[in-house]
Amino acid sequence: MVIALAIVAVVPLANYIATSTSRTLFLSRSNDADWFATMAESPLQTGDIANLRELAVRYHELYNTPVFVVDADSRVIATSVSGVNVKEPDIEAALHSTLAGRLPAEPPPLWPWRSGEMVVSRPVVNNGSVLGAAVLRVPTDKARDQVQSGLLLLLGGLLISIGAIIIGIVRPITRWVLRPLKDLDNATHQITRGALDTRVSTDGRAPELRRLGDSFNSMALSLHQARQREREFVADASHQLRTPLTSARIHIEGLSRLSPTARFALSDIDRLGRIVQRLSRLAGSDRPGADAEGNEEPLDLAQAVKERLVGWKAVYSADDLELIIGEMVPGGVAPELEVDDILDVLLDNASKYGAPPVEVSVTRDGTEVVMSVRDHGLGLGSRDLKKVGERFWRSAHHREMPGTGLGLAIVRSEAARVGGRVVARPPIGGGLVIEVRVPLIDDYEV
Repeated sequence: MVIALAIVAVVPLANYIATSTSRTLFLSRSNDADWFATMAESPLQTGDIANLRELAVRYHELYNTPVFVVDADSRVIATSVSGVNVKEPDIEAALHSTLAGRLPAEPPPLWPWRSGEMVVSRPVVNNGSVLGAAVLRVPTDKARDQVQSGLLLLLGGLLISIGAIIIGIVRPITRWVLRPLKDLDNATHQITRGALDTRVSTDGRAPELRRLGDSFNSMALSLHQARQREREFVADASHQLRTPLTSARIHIEGLSRLSPTARFALSDIDRLGRIVQRLSRLAGSDRPGADAEGNEEPLDLAQAVKERLVGWKAVYSADDLELIIGEMVPGGVAPELEVDDILDVLLDNASKYGAPPVEVSVTRDGTEVVMSVRDHGLGLGSRDLKKVGERFWRSAHHREMPGTGLGLAIVRSEAARVGGRVVARPPIGGGLVIEVRVPLIDDYEV
């Protein structure tokens, strides 16, 4: 609409530029033609045209404009160039009007995309009788160039005006129209960051945007409710498990004095109790260091990993899987770190979802001790890598396989409990590396 209005306003201006330039040239050359008509009056009467021819040649040389004079019968009697054809349509039309005693009509506007000369003629008159006509064939190239320059300036002004209108009017309107979509985009980012209670306003919106906002709010509510049900389930499960585990422990404590097997069972019961505690923490928050006590001696992570790998070597061998024990650099970490549980989850995942060989190593990286488990499977895409450790999340490639999607969430919770973190990355050569990075205790001595 804005462009159409601008074009409507520009067309008359363009026509004015072309018409004005054409009229200026026509009037200027008409004065010259009048002068030639005056100079030709006597030669046409006496037949002495030598001086008239000389004047025509000089004028042509000075203004680069051919000129000729004809008598009342349209015969050329003096000219600055040879080969004048009075039967050319433009010349014939001009002479027809001039010799009839009428001034020719003003020529059409000079547009740059057209070509041709402008024919200007004036009658040679004596005592009311038309003796002949003086005719100028005026070149129009320079005039058309002037028109073209004017049109380009006009076009530039048009584009600047349209740009100013767009910036000053259309852009704010567009922002106002798209503001609901921007709000929806911001709300979507909030949802992806875990703020499931985010909602968008639908007041004063267009019907289509109102329906979109309602659909988004319904989706966000469903996600929030699903998350609440997950937390409630984990909390209820951990609560329900705690009582029978306590009872079983009491009974097995009595048997532990009589049987070594019972002592091992008692150790497993204690481990199940710790798992229940972690499930309870998963149902609450992931605050780093929330349960750290820090009252015991630091734990040598490398030594703890090597001890746990003794049993896993046997498990992997039984399944014809290769387990490689890589670099083991001693490093003290918080004693409450559940190394066995973390390693069990990572090695179990590597055997189920990855491919052998599986390599375990413990290294140091600045102020962190890094426990790495690397497999040679298909790995994960960049989007999936960002979701590793989310509760109940499972890769699309593994959803048909048994599992709950809680293993890596527990690992992440355990690392966070001592101020650590979990990093998933694709190694060189393919596969997947899961790194558990926990703070190094500075005063630990090997």
